[in-house]
Amino acid sequence: MAELSLDSLGRLLGMLASRPGPLPKYRYASAGTLYPVQAYLSLPAPGLPGLAPGCHYHDPEAHALAPVSGRPADAVPLLLLVAQMAAIEPVYGALSEDFCMLEAGYMSAALEDAAAEAGLALVDAGDPAGWDRALLDAALALEPTHKPLLALRVAAA
Repeated sequence: MAELSLDSLGRLLGMLASRPGPLPKYRYASAGTLYPVQAYLSLPAPGLPGLAPGCHYHDPEAHALAPVSGRPADAVPLLLLVAQMAAIEPVYGALSEDFCMLEAGYMSAALEDAAAEAGLALVDAGDPAGWDRALLDAALALEPTHKPLLALRVAAA
């Protein structure tokens, strides 16, 4: 059994990292290869060795966590999948949210596989669409064009 650590989180989020090439390539499908769904990690105090508490954006090209705020979205470690609707709506219009939900599903399936290999567990944390949007906006530094899709609690298996 692994504990929640920077290493185990790196192995988990590695599933979402892009692979080298002339265009970004990922291990999951996305409508029009737009990849509008973004991953954020919310980590309560005291954080982890090498990772401060608060919310962090997972940069898939650099496979790095970039701090976005010092304020966690919850009292437990969470992985949140959030759609940047401005990245997909010009192409897919009214179908954009459906395609983002499909992408979030592909991402969560890939994350489940990676979690098992990293000794972590992912548990549904509820629908973030029903959470306090002002709190999420502040914690994740979201823009009005972001749409929270999925929240997963991250824990040692």
